[in-house]
Amino acid sequence: MADDTLRIISLGGIGHIGKNMTLFEQDGEILVLDCGIMFPDEEHPGIDLIMPDMTYLYENRSRVVGVILTHGHEDHIGALPYLLERMPLHVWGTRLTLGLVQAKSEEFDIHPDCEFTEIEQHDVLDIGGFTIEPIRVNHSIPDAVGYAIRTRAGIIIHSGDYKIDQTPTDGLPTDFHAFARYGAEGVLALMVDTTNCNEPGYSGSERVVEEALREIIEEAPGRVIMTTFASNIGRMQHAIDASVDMGRKVAIVGRSMEQNVRVAERLDRFHIPEGVRIDIEDIDDVPDRRLTILVTGSQGEPLSALSRIARGSHRDIRVHRDDIVIMSSSAIPGNEALIWKTINGLARQGAHVLYGEGYVHVTGHAKAEEIKLLMNLTRPRFAIPFHGEYRHLLAFTDLAVELGMAEDEVFILAPGRVVEFSGGSAREGKPVQGGSVNVDGLGVGDVGDVVLEDRRTLASEGIVLPVVAVRKDSCEMVAEPDIYSRGFVYVQESAELLEKIRHEAKRTAEDLHARGVTDPENLYEQLRSRVGGYIERITGRRPLVLPVIIPVEMPR
Repeated sequence: MADDTLRIISLGGIGHIGKNMTLFEQDGEILVLDCGIMFPDEEHPGIDLIMPDMTYLYENRSRVVGVILTHGHEDHIGALPYLLERMPLHVWGTRLTLGLVQAKSEEFDIHPDCEFTEIEQHDVLDIGGFTIEPIRVNHSIPDAVGYAIRTRAGIIIHSGDYKIDQTPTDGLPTDFHAFARYGAEGVLALMVDTTNCNEPGYSGSERVVEEALREIIEEAPGRVIMTTFASNIGRMQHAIDASVDMGRKVAIVGRSMEQNVRVAERLDRFHIPEGVRIDIEDIDDVPDRRLTILVTGSQGEPLSALSRIARGSHRDIRVHRDDIVIMSSSAIPGNEALIWKTINGLARQGAHVLYGEGYVHVTGHAKAEEIKLLMNLTRPRFAIPFHGEYRHLLAFTDLAVELGMAEDEVFILAPGRVVEFSGGSAREGKPVQGGSVNVDGLGVGDVGDVVLEDRRTLASEGIVLPVVAVRKDSCEMVAEPDIYSRGFVYVQESAELLEKIRHEAKRTAEDLHARGVTDPENLYEQLRSRVGGYIERITGRRPLVLPVIIPVEMPR
């Protein structure tokens, strides 16, 4: 590899929303940017979370010089404890970001040699052969940054998740000057957040939401129940500030929200005046018009506090007649049905539910005009869109062409894909292993596509178990088969159908024995195939068919 060759390797965050992870490789050194997870959808039944496939890092652990983090959202830091428990690494991030990482790491057996270093805007960091400068950006969580990364091939700008808020509530706007400074110097490539690339115009200011929340809380005749992303520290602070001014007590409900608030308070990024916060067990002692409740469940997660309230199954909270419920978040793709189910459940019980972009929520991601502005500030030679589904990535390509770039100057990197920069030119490089690793309970990577397909079949079609007892030495059937099923048909109402299936299993076993088949595995496969095919022909359904072969020792 030439001395000035830089390889950018995507392990996640491109082609989907989540599991953001990018590697920068030069002179045999690897710098990692972000290490996130993706939450499962209906295609991943039973899965708790999805991580990038980090095999390439594990195989090259001696070459990894460290990890830099853009912000504290789960899709950027959630997989880091899994990486650190296998590899001792140095991690750089802003104050709140590292606080959230370390809180998550407490439940993992993190290697004692791991080191965490807090950074601030305009710090200049030499990490191996890379020189890094964090650049402040606005997002839906405090302490978010992008990065300027100096490499031998040139300057790479990574926007982080960002928006351009001219009137942020903390008074700290995105640092246009830093981006423009690097643009004047010459940027080789820009990696840019494309979540809202296909939405025209500009994202709204957080100040709009702050004012809306204050108005709602001031005028609410009863309790205010608000949900937002558990990491949206600023949004929760707005609700608490307005509640304090109205003489309201505040309860915070939900493990992730409570943990994030605890971390942010410790780091002086969040403040609840003494005497304002109460325990959930005490809410009935407070008049409704003097109470605000912050709860988890902005995405309709079935086990979240808000979803249980909507179902009427929460232990401590029941909907009251004058309750105002504020859904201060947007839907992560795939969660829309769960969110509407939650809203309808709350409305059915008499709550007034408020939701909507530009009213009680504004996005934390740049829209088309803001992306154009960043492109014009940095004037990159090449561009790599990230943090988007393919529709977003293609929309960005069109936008880049509109700004004067050629299509072959935009690189869309699926997980494992590589782009190499050398001598001012760029080309696709040899890919590395990439993809997804499913986490189910304590199991990491032991639930793959085959298991997921079986789970989807079980959920949609049910299971049929033909049980056949055969001679151990010859596979000759020694008793009539039994048929058991779950999630397929109700036994008492479908005795005739199950009898037909039992007969097909018997006929298959007898036929195979007559043909001299003595291998139980062969019998298993034939029963699975023939009985499954028979069920599909007579019912149009395709349940999971799992034959049970019972070998029996029989005297001759």
